[in-house]
Amino acid sequence: MPDIEPSRKLSADQEEYRICSKPYVFFRLIFDKHGARLMTATASENCGGYRAFEDQKTLTAATARVLEDAGLHPTLKEDHAQRSYIETPIPLDRVDREELVHLASTVLLTLGITDVQVLALAEMLALYDKFSVSENDEAVYLSDGMWITTDGKIVEK
Repeated sequence: MPDIEPSRKLSADQEEYRICSKPYVFFRLIFDKHGARLMTATASENCGGYRAFEDQKTLTAATARVLEDAGLHPTLKEDHAQRSYIETPIPLDRVDREELVHLASTVLLTLGITDVQVLALAEMLALYDKFSVSENDEAVYLSDGMWITTDGKIVEK
């Protein structure tokens, strides 16, 4: 399951987290004077046993698609070693552990990486597909005021 852990990879002068699923670190979440930013990780952690995902090209492409689908605005950038990565500002009202884990799980599902959270998301998406009768991406009613959205989230309405 993707997890969010504190990190000091980039700087001790900012609040920083890694979004990881052993043995990989996939994303970094940075809080600084500019607000919150989510970026794909291009390098391994200095400690903690996490390494960068090897197929960076596939990671950046999958991340860009997922972030765009989520209404965010990813930008392709390069780090100091000329490695490409995706970065997007995250509105502070969307900096939510559940939301970030969902985004990470969606990327991991796209990459074919399966863990419990990713498998659960795949099941939710299959459930939506099975019960959806509309072509316009509407949520599907399940029971007792609970709905499933096109991206596999269960919501109460």
